[in-house]
Amino acid sequence: MPLPPGTKIGPYEIVAQVGAGGMGEVYRAHDAKLNRDVAIKVLPELFATDPERLARLTREAQTLASLNHANIAHIYGVEGHALVMELVEGEDLAEHIARGPIALAEALPTARQIANALEAAHDQGIIHRDLKPANIKVKPDGTVKVLDFGLAKALTDDSGLRTQDVSNSPTLTARATQLGMIIGTAAYMSPEQARGKSVDRRADIWAFGLVLYEMLTGRRAFEGQEISDVLAAVLRQDIDWTVLPAGTPSSVRRLLRRCLEKDPRKRLSAIGDARLELDESDSVTPVSASTAVPARPSIAALVWPAIAGVVLTAAVAALLWPKPPSVTVDGLSRLAILPPPGEELYPDSTGVAISPDGTMVAFVVGSVNQSISQLWVRSLDSSIARKLDDTDGALLPFWSPDSRRIGYFTSRKLKTVAATGGRSETLADAPNGRGATWNTSNVILFAPEATGPIFRIPATGGTPEPVTTVDSAKKEYGHRFPLFLPDGDHFLFASLPGKAGKFDISVGSLTDKSRTHVGALESSPAYVDPGWLLYVRQGVLAAQAFDVNTKTLKGDPHPLEDEPTSILDPAVSFTANRAVSVSLTGALAFYSTPSMNTTATWYDASGKTAGVVDVPGGHYETATISPDGTRAIFVRSTSPSESTLWLVSLARGGAIPLTTGPGRNDSPVWSPDGKRVAFASDRDGPQNFYVKTIDDATPEQLLYASDVLFKNPAYWSSDGQWLTVTQLESGMAQDTWLMPASGKGELKPLVRGRARDNAGPISPDGKWLAFSSDETGRFEVYVQAFPDAGGRTQVSQQGGAGEWWTRDSRQIVFAGADWRSLWRADVQSGKDLHVNPPRQFATLPSTTIWVDASPDRQRFLVLAPERTGIGSVTVVQHWLADLKRAAK
Repeated sequence: MPLPPGTKIGPYEIVAQVGAGGMGEVYRAHDAKLNRDVAIKVLPELFATDPERLARLTREAQTLASLNHANIAHIYGVEGHALVMELVEGEDLAEHIARGPIALAEALPTARQIANALEAAHDQGIIHRDLKPANIKVKPDGTVKVLDFGLAKALTDDSGLRTQDVSNSPTLTARATQLGMIIGTAAYMSPEQARGKSVDRRADIWAFGLVLYEMLTGRRAFEGQEISDVLAAVLRQDIDWTVLPAGTPSSVRRLLRRCLEKDPRKRLSAIGDARLELDESDSVTPVSASTAVPARPSIAALVWPAIAGVVLTAAVAALLWPKPPSVTVDGLSRLAILPPPGEELYPDSTGVAISPDGTMVAFVVGSVNQSISQLWVRSLDSSIARKLDDTDGALLPFWSPDSRRIGYFTSRKLKTVAATGGRSETLADAPNGRGATWNTSNVILFAPEATGPIFRIPATGGTPEPVTTVDSAKKEYGHRFPLFLPDGDHFLFASLPGKAGKFDISVGSLTDKSRTHVGALESSPAYVDPGWLLYVRQGVLAAQAFDVNTKTLKGDPHPLEDEPTSILDPAVSFTANRAVSVSLTGALAFYSTPSMNTTATWYDASGKTAGVVDVPGGHYETATISPDGTRAIFVRSTSPSESTLWLVSLARGGAIPLTTGPGRNDSPVWSPDGKRVAFASDRDGPQNFYVKTIDDATPEQLLYASDVLFKNPAYWSSDGQWLTVTQLESGMAQDTWLMPASGKGELKPLVRGRARDNAGPISPDGKWLAFSSDETGRFEVYVQAFPDAGGRTQVSQQGGAGEWWTRDSRQIVFAGADWRSLWRADVQSGKDLHVNPPRQFATLPSTTIWVDASPDRQRFLVLAPERTGIGSVTVVQHWLADLKRAAK
């Protein structure tokens, strides 16, 4: 019997009944304590009298209350046998659909918000299990709220499966899901749910596809008179695709097919992929559902069909992928390739290379900085990506001119591997590779390290020979990112250092060793017929006419629509890198992300969120906390070649710019009294050190300058006497040095070798130096005596970075190599050093890009992307159509 108005449930007073369903009656109620209206779901008597179910409901409600998202109805708590939730005004989606199909312009934004809600829940390991139109509300302003997250798991209903309205049947449950019983609503169950198997987030993706299908068609995909009929249809009946509106874009059709694969192994594996595809669908030109599907074109045709807005997961498992409709050659199209499930793409366009024949894309999966990356290859006429074995630590891929082999660098070598896989072949030493190119005469040009000239080597191996000369009179330090022009003799390359965020671009020659200056650009360009250079300009891909005969730029650059992502993390950035890869067919490939903005969040020592820092929107690379813990210096990047320092109050938020110079200003370190900050800036070419008094309007002053191109301050010693420095020398990897904090005097080597060593902090008692090194193949944390180097002791066992000493010098705190975990190791210091095995004490979000510790090492400030999507490889076909629009 419905509860009459005025009934009290704890502090809540019933106002009116607003709905009823298989999982209870829903009422509007007034919260007298907080003076607000809420929704109360009073559970059926069957649930109310079952202590086990109520206990499970309470536990689940505690978990579900953590879902704080704009598109998820919030759960406030449990009161008796009633669930207290956010009151959402408006009609549910089932009521809206009952009036007929929903127009595409309204359905896609609604679906996008549903996907946002599911993605936020899935990121926290929460599966809805009962997604259907009746559980989705649309507010009058168009905001979507998804209801009843996880309740299908929290509640059970053993009363039977038969009901008069099987399409909206109550949630079907069992006391123990491990017994193989069914959880979910019949008409929206995934096939694996219908079979009583365990489910994961792919069950929600199936239901999402059904909801989108129903919005567009106005009808359910699976009907039946009895629940058994509906379940049989789910398991065996094909979906009627002909009822989709004729104007449904091909990308949306493909998304629906991928969501509604009966085999979960072939189904879309992440709802974020669907959201990305819906984002792309806004710009899609609708096509007829009856458009003929062409056969796969031959390579000789070199006209790849347009696939507008398609987002495909580069999965290892085979996926069914219908061919797209054909379009004219002028039709601009984009394909986004996502990483394999559970993997991440190397977040920079230098990790992407399209084959010369335009049929394949090679890309780097994993963390290059931690030497755990591999090469993958995806044929563009397939939905399967293949990992190439024996490519550990791969970066900077490039192709042979016949598209049969792929060259790449590791942290030590230049190698090649067949595109079909197999054993890699080592060609030459390359301690810090900076790009390579391969011509039809089987000559490879490569920059083996960050400084010095470009070398040539036969593709079969041999002795490298320099082909450029570094001009010391012009204060050049190195050449990099060579790219052959069509004649196979001339090549583009970039010179360092650059000034004001630009780099000199020249054309060299193998035969006469001549050099022609082209201009100053923000990145190394790619050449594409019929006579264009493509490069990033102010963060956007730009095209500028280039006369390949006279080696000169013509006219003004034309900005295109694409925004390739060049990584902004200085620890792994390749200055003057190439932002786009181009095939001989003119197809483009590059790495991109939905957004580069970051958020700053506090986490406590147990890994739980403990507040946020309010900073203006932007991309922040790092945040360095002051010695007293009240302020932090944030490095904010606007492009790969431009960054500034900002002073942030950790209590009040906000940001005040500190630096005034151009170029990259980064790597800030606080003086122990918190009054000054030292940092690196390349405003005059090399990265030199500057110092700024925090509470003084006086501009920063030069602290230390040298001819060494790449160097960064790392930590300021507790006694104020020293700065530890990471420095990259020619012929060496990056090493750790000691510099007087006054800036006067020579640097003293602390850690040197062929490995990459990152300088760390000196212990407060002044006896020990912590640092990280990849001498084992991945970065680990080490400690050695200070100031006179002694034998090193390895601290981390599973990778590590970002070291901090406790104030008493008796513990080292560090982050895992992937920045997703926090560890402590006890240190026993005497004549010798003894370090106990480290123990993990917290887990950080998987999206963490930077973390710094508070002075007491009990709180941790984490920077993470504001975006909820993931990076992808974008392939653009017929880019000249974009150029024509830009030129108008």
